Amino acid sequence: MKDISFKRLIIAFLLFPALVFAQEPIKLLSGLENGTYYHLAMDIASNSSQPVEVLVSGGSVENFNQLMEENDINIAFMQYDVLMTNKLINSKLPNEVRVMFPLFLDEEIHLVSKKGSKITKLKHLAGKKVGIGSIGQGAHVTAVNIKNKTGIDWQDVEINSNEALQALLAGEIDAYFYVGGLPVKSLEILPDTTQIQLVSIKHKSLKDTYKSKTIDGGTYKWQSKKVSTYAVPTLIVVKVKNMTPELEKQVNKLLEDINTNLPKMQKSGHPKWNSVYYQNQEIDWPYYYAKAKVD
Repeated sequence: MKDISFKRLIIAFLLFPALVFAQEPIKLLSGLENGTYYHLAMDIASNSSQPVEVLVSGGSVENFNQLMEENDINIAFMQYDVLMTNKLINSKLPNEVRVMFPLFLDEEIHLVSKKGSKITKLKHLAGKKVGIGSIGQGAHVTAVNIKNKTGIDWQDVEINSNEALQALLAGEIDAYFYVGGLPVKSLEILPDTTQIQLVSIKHKSLKDTYKSKTIDGGTYKWQSKKVSTYAVPTLIVVKVKNMTPELEKQVNKLLEDINTNLPKMQKSGHPKWNSVYYQNQEIDWPYYYAKAKVD
């Protein structure tokens, strides 16, 4: 009996370090399920040498709010205009949140109306009921910013981007904004008979904030004509405030894995990986680099 107990004690002792020091997964905030952030995050998790838990969320604003809370979430996808908006409130934000990976994915601004609608230009939104995303979404920030900059006075309808399509088809709204990298999966899977169309977005007041882009005809089966629009730079950010040495090692390794596996993700992951570029003079925010000193 003593022999058996001693053996059990030895086994427990040997297993103890593994149990105590088992690596906790990195929590990565993405976005709406089946949205661009979500698919990019799943690609990262699939190509990481350490466990990554992908969390869905309502979008960039919710991601920012969760990131700034006292929790174990330190990495998130986020629109650049969301960061800049919050910097106006907290000037120290660039010292607390850094660009983890020089990953700038232009998220195209989709303005959707019913097929055959008289809403074919941005100015036609005046007086109309327009879905601007829910408060937790980056689309909400973008839509409000566009409204303020252009002075076009439409009626805001706060509705989740994933629910806006049905509201449009039911006649509850006249158009809606959806911000997402091409192709947005939830729009891409729609059949060519879907009675919706993309609306061109052009206005001189938007050029200082957003990058001019074109959505080619055929990008979505239900859209044959190309339209002009703008795009919002997207970042993967990391909270460095109060970062532990252990977490820093994990983030460094994840950053290394993303860099190493980028060609693989460009080949077999979400198409938006092919739009990665490493420099953007329009982005004025400090970077996080592996092995760099964390403030």
